[in-house]
Parts: sequence; structure tokens; C-alpha cells
Amino acid sequence: MRIGVKAGCAVPCRALGQPHFYFLLRANATTLPAGLLLSAIHYFFYMKNFSLRAGRFLTLALLLVGLGLSSCKKDDTTTTVTGNWTAGNSFPGVTRSGSVSFIINGIAYVGTGNDVSSVRLKDFYAFDPAKGSWTQLTPMPAAAPARYMAAAFAANNKGYVGTGFAQDGTYLSDFWQFDPATPTVTSTTTNGTTTTTTTIGTWTRIKDFPLTTTGTGRRGAVAGSVGNVGYVGCGFGGNYEKDMYKYDAATNSWTDIGFPGNKRVNASAFTLNNVMYMGFGTSNNTTDTQFWAFDPASSTWTPKRSLANISNSTGSYDYSGVARTQTATFAVNNKGYVTVGNNGSNLLTCYEYDPAADNWTLKNPFTGSGRSLPVAFGIGNTGYVGLGATGATAFDDFWNFDPNAAQQ
Repeated sequence: MRIGVKAGCAVPCRALGQPHFYFLLRANATTLPAGLLLSAIHYFFYMKNFSLRAGRFLTLALLLVGLGLSSCKKDDTTTTVTGNWTAGNSFPGVTRSGSVSFIINGIAYVGTGNDVSSVRLKDFYAFDPAKGSWTQLTPMPAAAPARYMAAAFAANNKGYVGTGFAQDGTYLSDFWQFDPATPTVTSTTTNGTTTTTTTIGTWTRIKDFPLTTTGTGRRGAVAGSVGNVGYVGCGFGGNYEKDMYKYDAATNSWTDIGFPGNKRVNASAFTLNNVMYMGFGTSNNTTDTQFWAFDPASSTWTPKRSLANISNSTGSYDYSGVARTQTATFAVNNKGYVTVGNNGSNLLTCYEYDPAADNWTLKNPFTGSGRSLPVAFGIGNTGYVGLGATGATAFDDFWNFDPNAAQQ
């Protein structure tokens, strides 16, 4: 009788002529204690010249099979990264960056920004995902300067756009309400002939946004909404700001609700389950790693896990790859997403935020060109990211994102 060792699972076998017992071991049988494994092999080799009773072999074999059985199972620890990016419907206006967007009843509204020649813009377009088409809207009125890096949110079935950086370098504080349900009718007379033009939407000026501590407007503010209340804060107006205001449409007023985090510009926000999550951006050219949640029901700010490499007594994680500025954020199916932007260089990585676990999971990377100052929004089960610029190149493309599909 011979006893040997082969790679594989624990299986006795018999050859012709005399019984051969092989204890088959996987090369990666790491679940078997190393000392016991070596002792078993040693024991098997040195017992080959002795008479081995079947009962003794069976006892030893069963012991080793039991200890090493899990090593014969398929390794299921591999994590599959999901998320499918596909090219969408390009924006019909000129290429641009630093634009704004908001959602009303499943329709996205996109406008303002800075074109490739650094000309400020005030045009607006609506995107209907059900039709896959864009429609030109009434532009911001003559009294509203064209602007770049403005702030925008939606509430009460209306959009709100304000602040930003004007063509002459002024930090703006004016704010405007857009009503998509009311058309604008314009009449012009040329050589005695009157022409009437009707465009979609009407703009109405509301109360100006509060000035900064140095008495200026601001650019690069962050904005979001929960229910029918809009929130705007932080940004830059000669100095970095760390404030937050809510807008009450019923009283046309802004109320300071405070913000306990760092000063920052070009931050981003998304809303999940009636809570606004805010982070990203920079202060003094340093990418900020704080991430916050604001719950309007209790009027409280809660710090969430830092976007950094953390190792301490409460746990270890590395979310340093999530931190960035001038980025794109959106919400789909109660999860938040961030992609593109920069952290010293252009980024393509995409991460998913789970508010229940307060963690970030890597998704498949953005498949378009790297860019900063894009716009992004989520409608239904799909995220949309587009516009933005890198260097002297501005974009008009849009990309659709399915978080749960495999990249095609």
C-alpha cells in the first residue's frame, strides 16, 4: 500500500494491483492550519513502509477532509464592479462649463455657463428623457447678467438660479425664479410689421441672496433642495465662505441655518430620503475631505465618514479617492453618485454612496473625456453627466449611467 499527496480535494482512490491512497490537497488550501497540513504530509510519507489499517487511514482522512473542506469550495470573495456608461443626447447649445441644472417633474433644465472663449451665457434648454430630446427655453432676461458658476435648485415646481461670476468679473447676488408652465410672449416691430414670439417659461426676480461677510456676491456656491425648500451656501466672493441659507418661497426670504463645516468653493450636493448630503470642493487650493448630512426635520448637520484614508480605533477605510472638486454628483434610487472633477488632475473614477451604511463603493469609471465643472442629474433609474471642460476644450456631450448594469 502506498500513500501520497496530490493537488486537489481530499479523495481516496485505488489503482490496479494494490490500493493507493492519495490525500489530494489544493495548492491554495489556506483554510487548513499550516502545522497540521505539514504534519499530515510528513505522516503520510513516512507511513508508506508500514502496514496501515483502513480504519486508521479513514479516521485521519476524515479529519483532514473536515478541516480543509472549505478550501475545496470556490472563492467567492471577488467583488464585481458595476455601472454602465453610454453616450446620450448631446446638448444643443454651444460647448460650455460651469453651467447649472435642476429637475422639475422628471424634466431636466440646463443653462448658463462659460463657453470656450470665456463668454458668459444665459440661455436655457430642457431635456425630456422619455423623448430623448432637448427643447430651447426662454433665456434669462436682459436684467439678469450672463453668468458662470452660478447656483440652482428646484422647489414648488419652479427652478431657481442665482449668484455666479459675471462677464465683468462681478460676484453676483441676484436670484431668479423660472416657471416652466408660463410662456413668455415677446413682440417686435420692424418696418411697421409686428412679430410675436412665444417661448417656454417665464423668469421673475426674487429676493437677492445675502451678501458675503465682505459685502459681495459669490461664485461656486453649492445648492440643493429637500421637499419644497431650497438651500444655497459656501462659495467664493473674494474670500472662502462657510454658510448655508434656506429659501422660503411663501415669504420670499432667505434664512441663515448655519454650516459647521469648512469653508469651501465648488462643493456639490445630492438629496437622499429627505436628507441633503454635501461635500467636495476646495479651500485655499486644498481639496476638502469633509462630508456632511443636513436633516431639515431636525435642522441638524451630521458629519459623515471623511473622504480620506482613515485608520483608528473606530475602524479603517480609505475614501481618499472619492475626494475631489468641480465634480458631478447625482442621486438614483436612494444612492448618491460622484464622478469626474479633479484632485490635482482630471478624474474618471465613479463612486456610489450608501447613506444607510455611510460608505462609498467603487463603480465603473466614466467613459467620456475627463472634465471639470460639468452638470449632472438623476431621473428615474438613470444618472446623466455632461458639459464641462478640460483645459481649452469645452464639451457638449452627455453620458447616461445605469448603476447596476455591467459595462458594455
